[in-house]
Amino acid sequence: MKKVAFYIDTLYRGGAQRVMSNLVTYFNESYDVVLVNDFITDEQKYSYPIPETVKRIYLRKSLEGNPIIKNISRIFDLRKTIKTEQPDVVLSFLGNPNKRILLATLGLKCKKIVSVRNEPVHEYGKGKVNNWIARTLFSFADGVVFQTKDAAAYFQKSVRDKSTVIMNPVGRKFYEINRIEPVQDVVTVGRFEQQKNHLLLLRAWKEIEKDFPNDMLIIYGDGPLREIYEQYIEENNLSKRVWLPGLITDVPEKLATAKVFVLSSDFEGMPNALMEAMAVGTPVISTDCPCGGPKMLIQNSINGLLVPCNNAEALQSSMRELLKSREKRDRIGVSARNRARVFAEDVIYDQWENFLMKDVK
Repeated sequence: MKKVAFYIDTLYRGGAQRVMSNLVTYFNESYDVVLVNDFITDEQKYSYPIPETVKRIYLRKSLEGNPIIKNISRIFDLRKTIKTEQPDVVLSFLGNPNKRILLATLGLKCKKIVSVRNEPVHEYGKGKVNNWIARTLFSFADGVVFQTKDAAAYFQKSVRDKSTVIMNPVGRKFYEINRIEPVQDVVTVGRFEQQKNHLLLLRAWKEIEKDFPNDMLIIYGDGPLREIYEQYIEENNLSKRVWLPGLITDVPEKLATAKVFVLSSDFEGMPNALMEAMAVGTPVISTDCPCGGPKMLIQNSINGLLVPCNNAEALQSSMRELLKSREKRDRIGVSARNRARVFAEDVIYDQWENFLMKDVK
């Protein structure tokens, strides 16, 4: 049986972590699978589930220690792990893990695949030096998986020539659920971090909420910016018009009852929450953010609405447009669900398996 090693820093909740968890589960059905993480954290209870039959390896016990020494230590420990496990293929996700795996596997015979999961400028840095480092390291990879063509453009032709673009997989449960009437509220799902720019959504909602007294803005998720959001809500008298319920597990059901879904991010890879909303058939609005994921998913005014990044006026106009028109919401929702067929999990897993296992003997 062929062996595949997966490597990511942690499985703490996030888009890349969710895809990694899903891929590990899928490959575990037909391959010998090893999952390597950097360390065990106190946040493991918020991690995505992994089958018990998957071998788990942690490079460190904690985050403590000098950052430089920790990083060097992880590279050596990772190399030792790969040499011991002898996988046929290694797949890593995210900027720092990608750098570490490419350094750790220099000269080793396994097939090395790395995947860029976010805007490359944010993952690998701006400027000529950072770009040179990333381009040099990626030259050692046997293959690269991008989420968008815009992300691939950050790298040189020699890297693009050995790459492929694969969207994120969306699970069956999002396709199987039907819209639940009466639909209500504007919703979003995402970590409370700067990248998601939920403050933009709050600013836009503040300008139109009085025109839609039967709807609320609901932001599902949690994170370090919760207090800032709560302060904004209090200062702008929005406590009865905005709800922050925290982390949820019944995402399909929440999307199925939502009138409109909004993604307000400054940058994204291929946004899972947006794709899931489209699969459910929820009308969607998204910022046209780098590195091009939303514009790959949405044909403007056909299966969703695209607005410029960090433009509260454009966002509030689009929200108003959909909230006022049941006909437009229904039309866009149906088109979104049709578009979502191309990233159903079975379709995407086949693409991953074909790319990872190609030429593996």
